[in-house]
Amino acid sequence: MTQSDHQKKAPGRPRLNNEVAKGELLRSASKLFSTKGFEETSLREIAMDANVNMALIKYHYGSKLDLWKAVILKLSEEVLEINDFDLDVVQEPSDMRKLLGELFDRMVDMTFEHREFSLFVMNESIQKGERFDHLFEQLIRPFHEQSYPFILKGIEMGVLADQDPEELIVMLLSSVSYQQAAPHIIGNFTSITQDAKQWKEVIKHSLRANFIK
Repeated sequence: MTQSDHQKKAPGRPRLNNEVAKGELLRSASKLFSTKGFEETSLREIAMDANVNMALIKYHYGSKLDLWKAVILKLSEEVLEINDFDLDVVQEPSDMRKLLGELFDRMVDMTFEHREFSLFVMNESIQKGERFDHLFEQLIRPFHEQSYPFILKGIEMGVLADQDPEELIVMLLSSVSYQQAAPHIIGNFTSITQDAKQWKEVIKHSLRANFIK
């Protein structure tokens, strides 16, 4: 058998280039960490799902926790662009009402596009620790900082009810995250979750109806 024949018949997985392998690792890690949880997910599972050698995880990320942190960082870069609105153009309550409606809509769109965001927020916020601290700094605090000026302005202009802006931001975050993290809850009362497009519109309408005056 020639060397070329041996190469053709040699068993094993196809080798991925460095950047593709890293991308596949992050994709698989994000899926498994968000759905199964950090403790219940093994590096071997991630490597098998990504179709790469487990040694690549150690090479690229060092440890399971470092891989988890890399997943959160990548997710932060992907989802924390939910608004590019300019408050300076808001002159009337109607302007603010429209802006907040669009902001809420983008929040809902983001949770449908990145369900892992909701899963991480709900699952990792149960108890404090190193993972929560990292999640807070990479996802929750930036979400708050992006939302706060708009929420505060909405309250000042009377478009949102007079309330603590911090409480409202946490309420919005938990409202949109909880439905994506646990769709089976509402699924026991209605079949709306079976049609993602329709369900998305129902959530958007509900946020507007309950929060915007």
